[in-house]
Amino acid sequence: MSDQAPRESFNQFFNFLQHVNKDYLSEQRFVTEADDIAEGQHMLLHLVKAGIDVWVDNDASRPRFAPLQSGVLKWGGEGPDNPTFCAPLDNRHRYLIRGKIGKEVYISFTVYTGKEEGDWNDGVICAMNHTEFSTDADGNFEIFIEREATEGELHTEAGKPCCIVARHYFEETTTALAIPELRCDIDIECLNDPGFPRPIKPHALSEKLRAAQVFITGQTLDRPMPGEAEPPSWFSMLPNVLPTPEQFVPSEGGGAGAIDNTYCAGLVMLQADEALIVTGRWPECIYGNVCYWNRYQQNTDYRYRKGSLNRKQMALNDDGSFTFVVAHNDPGISNWLDTEGHMMGNIYFRFLMTEGELLQPGCQVVKFDQLTEALSPIK
Repeated sequence: MSDQAPRESFNQFFNFLQHVNKDYLSEQRFVTEADDIAEGQHMLLHLVKAGIDVWVDNDASRPRFAPLQSGVLKWGGEGPDNPTFCAPLDNRHRYLIRGKIGKEVYISFTVYTGKEEGDWNDGVICAMNHTEFSTDADGNFEIFIEREATEGELHTEAGKPCCIVARHYFEETTTALAIPELRCDIDIECLNDPGFPRPIKPHALSEKLRAAQVFITGQTLDRPMPGEAEPPSWFSMLPNVLPTPEQFVPSEGGGAGAIDNTYCAGLVMLQADEALIVTGRWPECIYGNVCYWNRYQQNTDYRYRKGSLNRKQMALNDDGSFTFVVAHNDPGISNWLDTEGHMMGNIYFRFLMTEGELLQPGCQVVKFDQLTEALSPIK
């Protein structure tokens, strides 16, 4: 192989990033302002970081759980309270997951498939949460990933590229991903020893860069243009209105949601002098959270600002309901979601393992200087 072959693969990857910069951050997607372009480019760098960690510096023969998000790694609607990890899998191998439940209120493992390596948007092969596997007295557990469906274990499928996503949900008074010392105790091992890793060769690097490219494409260029596709019924495109929450259903092209999650989300558009009042009740669930995303499905900076509220962080009204405000500036109440000055973004609710009735939240846009008056009758 000539020395030009690896250079071509490397150059192609950077040419691809230029393509995303031009065609995803484009006028066709209403990305025209300098601030929006810069924020989109920053998000693209986060995708590159995740793509390299999951698909380039990782291997299905000796996988590891690479982080998909952190306080400084944001893309694809990361959950502020749920550290999430991903490892590539190969149906030629068997695997063993070892872990320990700590302060998590929920842990799950989901095997996803895609059209090629790096894609995980074709649906769920199998999934298992913490109520479906056993632990010892100290919270330790082991789960096998088999080559074929096996009762009580996870599995891959022959002929399908796949990966596994591990989700850990915490519900504390401090947002989980804003806690630097937070650790999730999980590991994954390939059981049929593939031998020692070797220095990467041109063909292998080319394949890994291709997988990273496929991953990034799925989060950018493959997303529908405005008006091209109907959003799920639990997402409202009517600004400042929220729908009734619904259970996530994995399907063809259904993305990489968690099968135990119920979602409720919608577009938010607020002028500089406006605020949004949201009222509702938490459903019966093991975890509940609402957060604010920018247009690129990134949470605002929950390390230093109020961009996320879980049930322990949300002060309730006397009747057990909640009221919170989405605003560009501090309204002087504890239940505030900070837009960081974004005129357009999203509100996103996550409820885990819900039971009973799901209620539609109420929404009201008011002038910011009239908030006190508007909030008085609600409480």
